Amino acid sequence: MSHSANQGPCRGPSRRDMLRAGLFGVSGLGLGDLLRLRALSSESVGQGTERASNCILIWLAGGASHLDTFDPKPDAPVNVRGEFKPIDTAVPGLKISEVFPKFATMMDRVTLIRSVTSPEADHDRAAHHLLTGYRPSTSVVYPSYGSVVAKAREAKRGLLPPYVAVPDAPLFSSSGYLTPAYDPFAVTGDPNQANFRVSNLTPPDRVTLDRLRRRRSMVKTLDAFAHEVATTPLTDSRDQFADQAYDLLTSSAAQAAFRLDNEPEYVRTRYGRTPLGQSCLLARRLVEAGVSFVTLNDRGMGPLGWDTHQQNFPTIKNTLAPPLDQGLSALLQDLEERGLLDRTLVVLMGEFGRTPKINGNAGRDHHGRANCAVLAGAGLPRGLVLGKTDAGGDAPADQPVTPSDLAATIYTALGIDPNLQFETPDGRPIRLVDGGNAPRELL
Repeated sequence: MSHSANQGPCRGPSRRDMLRAGLFGVSGLGLGDLLRLRALSSESVGQGTERASNCILIWLAGGASHLDTFDPKPDAPVNVRGEFKPIDTAVPGLKISEVFPKFATMMDRVTLIRSVTSPEADHDRAAHHLLTGYRPSTSVVYPSYGSVVAKAREAKRGLLPPYVAVPDAPLFSSSGYLTPAYDPFAVTGDPNQANFRVSNLTPPDRVTLDRLRRRRSMVKTLDAFAHEVATTPLTDSRDQFADQAYDLLTSSAAQAAFRLDNEPEYVRTRYGRTPLGQSCLLARRLVEAGVSFVTLNDRGMGPLGWDTHQQNFPTIKNTLAPPLDQGLSALLQDLEERGLLDRTLVVLMGEFGRTPKINGNAGRDHHGRANCAVLAGAGLPRGLVLGKTDAGGDAPADQPVTPSDLAATIYTALGIDPNLQFETPDGRPIRLVDGGNAPRELL
């Protein structure tokens, strides 16, 4: 059984590999190649009626315990119900775990799905299933939601990358069988650090704008020479996309979207001075600036923070839940106050739930049969609880929702037809959604 959500054989070329030959080389920016790849692989795709213009996905890496977060079972035996007490929420009759006191007051603004279910209980396979809507295949890696959105909205591309991961991308949040042009742009670093900056948008301190201009001029000269030797689509378009990368580097608007120090201190405090809290704030700034899809990779204090095989209860109570409780609550409140929530889909989920029975290490193990997801914004119903699990939290007892159903819901909310087909490199058409349907209660 693999417990790694950050390593695996199917991720494809890394961002470092893809950008190594970038426009500014040793200056650290490689977005010229990214922009060129996007243009060379772009094509017009059908759009549906758009309910949301952007999406923020908060990924609970490792798989959060549904029983200790959003689906408590206070009447179950002690070795199932665990240590946490259920608390009232803003929705009459709905209770969630005591570890989310702030978010409990926000439950009347979200849809809670308590019946997410998948046959996958391995980190890598389950992450692929939840982040793409497809079970893993030996022959193809499917594109993640953000990559599909980036491709489907190619014609609407602005200066900022359409798909951003903060601080980095979970495994299987990549472009899959699409080109690496649709991989997420990873921010890297801790947004809560005082010296936080985005390395791929910020040249090293010694590289001045004047030096960048000289390097740009040199690239143009080399391109002119290359054009005399041989002409290819890449060389023909290099000038255009080098200019786009240069404009991105020197654009005050693009730079400002990532500048958390432009936020008033009370706003930063509201989100919580934690990596996740400040990542939530950065996500709000990015969608406000026009980024279509932002994935927040919540890894807690390690690569698989929510993978609580040991000491499940103190880890959730003291380390994992407080930043999520504060950051997510502030994000929803802030989006609503700014008039952005109706046009932003917010999704909270991980690759699976945890076993009802507590193991010998005071932890819970992998459990794909039962999981929870929280959806908000995009005109979705508020205060709705969809589905339920059985008395022990082992499996859905009503309205099971598969990863394919979630995929159909996400794409439909974002105005992308779930029946749309993309082609693999060998020309095979593949539907975006593997037979799933959005629950009618949601859309």
